[in-house]
Amino acid sequence: ISPTGTGKTEAALLPLLSRQLKDPSPPTSLLYVTPLRALNRDLEHRLVSLVKEVHLTAAVRHGDTAPAERLRQSRRPPDLLLTTPETLQLLLVGKRLREGLRNVRAVVVDEVHELAPSDRGAQLMITLERLDAFVGRPVRRIGLSATVGNPDEVARYLSPAPRTVEVRVARQPRIISIAAQLPPPDRPALDPTLVAELRADPVLL
Repeated sequence: ISPTGTGKTEAALLPLLSRQLKDPSPPTSLLYVTPLRALNRDLEHRLVSLVKEVHLTAAVRHGDTAPAERLRQSRRPPDLLLTTPETLQLLLVGKRLREGLRNVRAVVVDEVHELAPSDRGAQLMITLERLDAFVGRPVRRIGLSATVGNPDEVARYLSPAPRTVEVRVARQPRIISIAAQLPPPDRPALDPTLVAELRADPVLL
């Protein structure tokens, strides 16, 4: 648990990537599950480049992934796969597709607070249990969130007993700087028609 923009995604992934480099496992070894497809596209630029920097591979898989890219991923699975809860369910259904998940070591669930109280969250937990059964061992689960009302409850949602759970909360005060500025007194006045159209105070503009 860490405020937005403090680097919790990198804090979770860097140790996992380090382990993959020191003790290589066949792809796909890492899953990154996010509830928002738009967030996938945002993460693609940041995380795919991060993974490439350490000479590993990463790919994004969701409902809009082109057939050619899907075929490429099935033939050459990436080390890290970014996906959504619904797509992960589909990957476990296909006989050929799920073979790429047999070596998964860890699953990172982003925005876990959005999933915990929802039907999508319940479906994701069933999917993760099926993943454990498929690989034949418990897969490590890591949840990320900027805000959680009850951390212990969400942790147990993600990793129910008899799994061991550890909650890490990074408390960091935010430094806010507020300044009031006025336009120069010699600035020409705005067109009254524009001021009326914007319903604005000409002094503030």
